[in-house]
Amino acid sequence: MQTLLLGYGDIAQRTARLLVKGGHSVTGLCRHPDSKPTIDGVQLVAGDFNNEQDLMRLFTTQWGAIVVTLTPSRSGSQRYHDGYVVPCRHLQQVLAQSGQQPYIIYVSSTGVYAQQDGEWIDETSETAPTSESGQALLKAESLIDSLPTQTTILRCSGIYGEGRDYLLKQLVAGEMTLRDSWTNRIHQDDVAGFIHALLTSIKNPQPLYLVSDDKPVKQYDMYQWLAEQLDASITSDVEPGPGPRGSKRCDNSRLKNSGYKLKYPTFVEGYEAFIDSWSK
Repeated sequence: MQTLLLGYGDIAQRTARLLVKGGHSVTGLCRHPDSKPTIDGVQLVAGDFNNEQDLMRLFTTQWGAIVVTLTPSRSGSQRYHDGYVVPCRHLQQVLAQSGQQPYIIYVSSTGVYAQQDGEWIDETSETAPTSESGQALLKAESLIDSLPTQTTILRCSGIYGEGRDYLLKQLVAGEMTLRDSWTNRIHQDDVAGFIHALLTSIKNPQPLYLVSDDKPVKQYDMYQWLAEQLDASITSDVEPGPGPRGSKRCDNSRLKNSGYKLKYPTFVEGYEAFIDSWSK
């Protein structure tokens, strides 16, 4: 199967490695291919997803699947709109012009939810984001969902792993704020692993999945556990209230019912896999 990766950051690269191991043909679109690691079997094409003509040039190939992983534009008052919504509109136009109907996976975020009181949420829960980023993500999802082809949207909780160490740096610097709110995590390898499974082994994939691990955790409990592993001291008191990211618990039953087995079922296994080698 010919797979196109629109956006070629960490998750796309991890997915690409899994796909080429299985003999799949993979092409990645990114602005600066020379700055990306070389992966045998992956062809990189220079282009901007925000440029419809760059995107159209790729459609001389018949794609079996497209994986969309977007990041917000670096600057500007409409950075989320430009980074999430505009590229999906371009994809909508290009698919209409090309007549292709590939299977499309779009990586979104649980930022589309705004629950504040520790509620359990799943794929059917209300989405009413109050943040600019959440609103843009939800609009992008609606564009993907409206495409005349099979699509799957992945609402990922907080992605962590190697290279995603902002939280660890906060702890070591003593700059964290402890909150009495629920938080949810998913390891980067499980995001890529689930995308790979959707493309290769899961029959009749659903149009929407919450991608989160098995154990929502209180934010202060996770920070305190991490501080112990890092020999860092925490002097902050636990503040009440949900904080800017809300407070919710993600139910991953649909993901687990797909047959996918999490490599890191909780944040403990996930952080233990790399925290010893992390450079402070």
